[in-house]
Amino acid sequence: MASTAKVISLASIFFSIIVGLLIYYWISPSNKEEMKIQFEKVVNFLLNFIIFMWIAKVVLNITIFIKDPLAVLAYPADSTAFYLAIIASFTRLVFKQKNLNLFNFLSVLLPVVLTASFMFEFTQFIQDHNWYSLTNMIVFMILVTFFYYFIDKISPLNLYLILLISWLTGTLIMYFTQPYVSFFGYLLSLPFIFSFFLFNLSVLIYHKLKR
Repeated sequence: MASTAKVISLASIFFSIIVGLLIYYWISPSNKEEMKIQFEKVVNFLLNFIIFMWIAKVVLNITIFIKDPLAVLAYPADSTAFYLAIIASFTRLVFKQKNLNLFNFLSVLLPVVLTASFMFEFTQFIQDHNWYSLTNMIVFMILVTFFYYFIDKISPLNLYLILLISWLTGTLIMYFTQPYVSFFGYLLSLPFIFSFFLFNLSVLIYHKLKR
């Protein structure tokens, strides 16, 4: 039963990401040729993230993996594996793509992930009637609506900064008013929330100073 629920959850994540990619490609005013290049980087990043999730899951359960590899492969990844996969994915991205404009990449990744997050929480709420999914869904809906309304009205830098601060505010409100706050089903800790915010903020500051 638990394995079936995990498969459904993974299918929901996959479906949500596909929707996020399609909606951004359809609405974005960017040049489609340039968009295609950015999309390839985003898809590659997401695929590497999935691979790193599996690697992290094996490493964190290495003793069980040695005794029974299939048991670990069927075992759902936890938040620690999720954090390690994010760190590994961005580390690989930065060092492999030497001429990468990290701000431009994140400007595409952000709306895709926000839209996918909304779709994921929506499917979770419909399936499980989870009221915490509803609050997550509302926060992501506000962020997604704001992004696509102002995508061609304000500069990408200001838009990204407003979304980042809004995400932090909404996430902290949920963190201190709910038993837990999650992202694609993985629990978020307070250190991770602030670390993620500071990482993105540093990218914005670097991009601003470089201009």
